[in-house]
Amino acid sequence: MKNMGWLLRDIRRLELIETPIEHPKDNEVLLEVIYAGICGSDLHAYLGEHPFVKPGIVLGHEFVGKVIEKGKDVENVEVNDFVVVEPSLTCGTCYNCTHGRYNICKNLDVIGCTKTNGGFQKYIKIPAHKVYKINDIPLKRAVLTEPLAVAVHGVRRSSFKPGDEVLVIGSGPIGLLTTIVLYLSSAKKIVLVDVLDKRLHLAKTLCPGIITIKPEELNPNLFTQEGPDLVFECVGVDQTINMAIEYARKGTDIILMGVPREISTAKLIYIQDRELNLKGSLMYTKDDYLIAIDLLRKNQLNYEALITHLYPFDKVSEAFEDILKYKEEYFKVIIDIKGE
Repeated sequence: MKNMGWLLRDIRRLELIETPIEHPKDNEVLLEVIYAGICGSDLHAYLGEHPFVKPGIVLGHEFVGKVIEKGKDVENVEVNDFVVVEPSLTCGTCYNCTHGRYNICKNLDVIGCTKTNGGFQKYIKIPAHKVYKINDIPLKRAVLTEPLAVAVHGVRRSSFKPGDEVLVIGSGPIGLLTTIVLYLSSAKKIVLVDVLDKRLHLAKTLCPGIITIKPEELNPNLFTQEGPDLVFECVGVDQTINMAIEYARKGTDIILMGVPREISTAKLIYIQDRELNLKGSLMYTKDDYLIAIDLLRKNQLNYEALITHLYPFDKVSEAFEDILKYKEEYFKVIIDIKGE
């Protein structure tokens, strides 16, 4: 059994290398990786633009696999179970870990992002409590668990309640999945803003009845009460963060889902003047993951429509370059790690 993985060697350079196979300890499992998704943060790392993910690591934190070996104390899964991985590795002892918010652990390590090699490899060892059985969910759909859990966490971080009118800025994977969570949670009105027609069309197809518009069409009159009850900013660039601040109704929540590079201070005065609640949202906890898995299991809409391209394992570099080259044509890209 030989393990191969795609190492981020340098900016815009992925290299296929042999990596060791680590057999599981008592509370660990060894997975054969089957499918892995390419995340926007993987692309930022590939371009050298991510604030935390640096060269020298095998990327990939959205992945599913099959248990091929398990430690003697593992009880939640069996060999041959199909599982999805929650990639956050936490210390369990810091303040946030002991207060139910391990997603912001002081010593957080994210598989495929910081210290531990990720899912763009054939085999990977994972702590057993970080895998969840998905034997009853199609594996390609299950690859969406991680980004869907990000969306679930963002909605749960907010003050959302059924019947709210919501503004979502950005219809990339996180923005569209946030829209889906809000849609399935009985939002009264969802206004989704993006510059790409194909993404807005996909959103409208999956969530009939939502309002999809370009940035220049956005105005407070789209909402009943002088603006939205909530704003979800899912891009992370200066213009969209300021757009969220500008169009938020006084006293409302703005949830930052995107990873900002730089933030202009031009409209920060409005946060104080309008008593806006600007909240960050990072990753997820186990509860968010379980909710995401349940949503995928119920299959209330066509999640597979988000997956536009499937690449073989030996074409990972091409996949990254193609996403950058054909941004308007690509949405969610999956790598067939096993080669089924």
